[in-house]
Amino acid sequence: MKNVSKFSSLFKVLSDPNRLGLVFELCKCREANVGQLSQCCSIDFSVVSRHLSKLKGAGVLGANKKGKEVYYDLKREELARLLREFADEIESSSCCN
Repeated sequence: MKNVSKFSSLFKVLSDPNRLGLVFELCKCREANVGQLSQCCSIDFSVVSRHLSKLKGAGVLGANKKGKEVYYDLKREELARLLREFADEIESSSCCN
């Protein structure tokens, strides 16, 4: 399978339950800042900030500064593309026929 490193990084960042919860929360609310996500997900502010940084670094989230606050949003199209690409790799693999 090509792009193993890319897929491994994506699944590693999504494998943490808190990070996956943040992704699902951003699916619902479109964008939120650290404080909002901390409240709705019942996770400490500093922990949310660390998780958001990892998700952003993996290309799963975008960030937009509004005044003093940074608002995070899910890069839906990019995430969907990567997951589709992974599924295509599995379907086209000769070992699965």
